[in-house]
Amino acid sequence: MTVFSGCCSEKHTVTYLPDRSCFEGAKDRYSAGSRVNVFYGMIATDTDYSFYLDGEPLNPSYDEKKGFRLSFVMPDHDVTVSVESRNSMEYEPESEVSGVCDSTLTFDSFDGGGPEYTVEIDDPETLTYTARKKYHKAGHMFMTGSGYDYIIEFSGLKPGRTELTVFERSPIAGNSDMRYLAEVDRELHVTLTLLERTEVFY
Repeated sequence: MTVFSGCCSEKHTVTYLPDRSCFEGAKDRYSAGSRVNVFYGMIATDTDYSFYLDGEPLNPSYDEKKGFRLSFVMPDHDVTVSVESRNSMEYEPESEVSGVCDSTLTFDSFDGGGPEYTVEIDDPETLTYTARKKYHKAGHMFMTGSGYDYIIEFSGLKPGRTELTVFERSPIAGNSDMRYLAEVDRELHVTLTLLERTEVFY
């Protein structure tokens, strides 16, 4: 068990990437066991941010005036705090869009103009589905253009085959119709096969 002795604890160095000036309230050295609190306020629109402590994810809270708040207990060694950013407006369809997959389709989108998806099943007595969003980053409600996965999960109602169409629509990104064959086995497991993907232009 590690025991810290407050003000008498040895101080260790914190390295900030890309630069210390990006972090408000940052100090170069902290005593082991002390609480480190810094803010990252260099926030751009349409951008997702990830924070790391020695390469491990560091989950921030959010302050409306100062931006992301990073907080952790200083360990008994030197550490590195880093930030990575990603343009959330970049549209990158998931690999599950093509080929043969199981009962789940996952598509990449973002708030503020990213693709929206609707599903039309030819035989709704054979197959049903649920859909949900899974945001990439915590604090997405405070940012513009937050990226998320749109996950469509299909469930079999009875053995058989039917086709379905996933409609992809966006005012600023691509538009397409994706046609799938859905096969439901005796255990009601679902297998999806992409039949065709047609680009749609308005």
